[in-house]
Amino acid sequence: MSRLGGFAALAVVLLAPSFAVAQPAAGTPGRIEISGGVVWIGGYDAGSRDATESSNSSTGGAPLTLFRTSSRVRPVTGFEGHAAFYLSSRVAAEGLFQLSKPQVRVKTADDFENAAAAEVVGGISSYVFGGSLVYHFGSGKVVPFVLGGGAYLRLLDEDNAEVVTGNEFHGGGGVKVWFSEGPSRLGLRVDAQMSSRSKSAGFEDTRRVLPAVSAGLTYRF
Repeated sequence: MSRLGGFAALAVVLLAPSFAVAQPAAGTPGRIEISGGVVWIGGYDAGSRDATESSNSSTGGAPLTLFRTSSRVRPVTGFEGHAAFYLSSRVAAEGLFQLSKPQVRVKTADDFENAAAAEVVGGISSYVFGGSLVYHFGSGKVVPFVLGGGAYLRLLDEDNAEVVTGNEFHGGGGVKVWFSEGPSRLGLRVDAQMSSRSKSAGFEDTRRVLPAVSAGLTYRF
């Protein structure tokens, strides 16, 4: 072997380990990623309804309004978890679980007997089980992504006596900031979404679109 060939072989041997470490091992097909953290979900106007009393049938008059009510669901902070399986270096199929317990505030006004206005506060438990497809833009230490998917929605009142179920669709994006570059890595995940829900607490049975922002730790292995 010539001296030049010997130097070339030595260079390959010395550089091979560092070259392997430099490759983006994370994000390859078959890898799994789990994450969990807090989620903030926006509130909304839950509608209004009047409490009425039927008039005497013989007079044919309009119903008597005893009082009026208005309601609002307050913004809430809950828990959100994800478990993802990488289908390719940039695309992952992700499972979603979300739990929150928003408050419903109902106010009364214009009482027929001039009673003072009152406010009643109740609570509900909201569960979201679903999935998303996630597309990552790159594989460096800072990785933006977009996602979209759907879920099953389950609502329980505070006594667990009434159950309401529906569907949920969501879309949005965010960023992952990795703390290391190894095959297994820990990082920070932040994302913002719009969540369209067929069912929600309130007097009006209508689909509502709620903003949601989440942040937490994520681990890929």
